[in-house]
Amino acid sequence: MQNYYKAYLREKSARDELEALLEEKTSKLYALNLELEKKLTILQQQQLAVIQSEKMATLGTLSAGVAHEINNPLAYLTCNLETLSHYKDDINDYFELITQHQSEAISDSELLEGLNKLSKNIDTKELVQDLSDISQDCQEGCSRISSIIKNLLDFAKPKQSDESEFEIADVIEHSTKLLENKLKQVTLEVNCGTGYLICGSKSNITQAFINIFVNGIQACEEARAQSLISQGMILVSVFDSGANYTITFKDNGIGIPEEAIPHAFEPFYSTKPLGEGTGMGLAVVYGILSNHSASISLANNPDSGVTVTVNIPKSSL
Repeated sequence: MQNYYKAYLREKSARDELEALLEEKTSKLYALNLELEKKLTILQQQQLAVIQSEKMATLGTLSAGVAHEINNPLAYLTCNLETLSHYKDDINDYFELITQHQSEAISDSELLEGLNKLSKNIDTKELVQDLSDISQDCQEGCSRISSIIKNLLDFAKPKQSDESEFEIADVIEHSTKLLENKLKQVTLEVNCGTGYLICGSKSNITQAFINIFVNGIQACEEARAQSLISQGMILVSVFDSGANYTITFKDNGIGIPEEAIPHAFEPFYSTKPLGEGTGMGLAVVYGILSNHSASISLANNPDSGVTVTVNIPKSSL
């Protein structure tokens, strides 16, 4: 009986030790989990900060082109307003005559005489047509400026989360609108149908596509500067590849040294001369796409330039 009791005490002691050890390990695991969550939050915040910083750098690159795109409609808005100012004086003279006649301050003959004088300076049919054209031009100019500013604000505004379902074609269109002035330097062809839906952060995917476009444009500019090509070209193609959509960006620029390809997506790695690149463009692209369970690769074309290939999962919504 005494042996059974001793065995029970030993078993109880061992069980108590195990429970104490388990409680200690659980407590440590809980503390480690809290620390891990804290570090993950910090990492996510830092990643958002890097993406936002890259957006600001991109806006700096685009600023001259955007200013040019805004100045064009502003120029003809200014010109049209000057024309309206001249017409205003003539129209005021016309209504002044009518008002004087209605108040019987002038006679019918004086009214006709005044209208005849005005008709020598004003072609009423031409005036009406001009006013219609000016009104349409002003509306188009204001709409153009509004669209440019909206695209910039949508792109630049920090977003903690803008998860949604959207079309790849919309992202390509938004990217090319922001890069409209720079893309004038190359021939752009886009082969992308509708209905290619993906899910994620539209603004971040736009950032990724812009960075890819900018690299292609710069590569084409360098190839032209070296007289390797007469005209830069960028071809964007989107097609269904099963569970994913595949997007290719093909340019005819200077290409990339083969030894640099394995390092292309590393932070701060750049093949550009010192001071001409941050080395963060493709690293940010890689980070954004990784967050969307997407992959990216690049390879030199047999003839010239580079093809960047993105594989991104289809929307499951």
